[in-house]
Amino acid sequence: MISALLSSVAFFAAGAASGGAPASTPEMAERATPAAVIPAAAAAVPIAHKTPTPVKLAAAVPALAPAPAASAFSDLSDQEVAAKVLGHLEGLTTLSGGFVQTAPSGAVVTGKVYLRRPGQIRFDYDDPSPITIVATGGMVYVENSELETADSYPLKKTPLRFLLAKKIDIGDATLKSVERRADAVAVTYASSGTDTEGEITLVMSAPDLAIEQWSVRDPQGGVTVVALQGVETGGSLENRLFRAPEAGGAFIND
Repeated sequence: MISALLSSVAFFAAGAASGGAPASTPEMAERATPAAVIPAAAAAVPIAHKTPTPVKLAAAVPALAPAPAASAFSDLSDQEVAAKVLGHLEGLTTLSGGFVQTAPSGAVVTGKVYLRRPGQIRFDYDDPSPITIVATGGMVYVENSELETADSYPLKKTPLRFLLAKKIDIGDATLKSVERRADAVAVTYASSGTDTEGEITLVMSAPDLAIEQWSVRDPQGGVTVVALQGVETGGSLENRLFRAPEAGGAFIND
């Protein structure tokens, strides 16, 4: 199932547009789409460009810096470290916090994320983005408040299933690398599918294995990084956050 994840440009929206300014190809201005959430054929939705801000690890290179001598989990094999990382994700029940998303172009968008496993997640992009994304009941809903539209897609056909599945299945992906340093570990999986070539890197703090960021490298070599900020786990999240929109309407936020 990782193949679906790696077929998208990023785990969230893939890029950003700068106030309607033209990109290098006139017909293809940089757009932030829920490409990592919905099928690749879905229409792009513009999101405003913001000045890039630093993320915790280098945005352009998902791998960690060379590990110091006293690195985390030095007594474990790469396979054992990867198993611990996936096991920790499977044990995660709720998560909330902010995110900073950096596209391959350097464009940055921010927002809030709310996760309740298994099966539910919500992304609220900060203004001026009109996008809200909610996964619930086996579907992913993408609301554009500016266009007053709400599209839906089966969760199983989106990369979000990797994060939301009760049992994480790495499917056709292979463990490419595990990098360690004193306070973090990065685990990279590569897709073996010919149509879904790419890589995903999960960065976790050490030794507690709290998720700090993830990055996706697309087949063209572009890297999108999502860094989490102010994360809280294990708390209670309101049901309203995960309500599906009314038929053809907006999300219920109250």
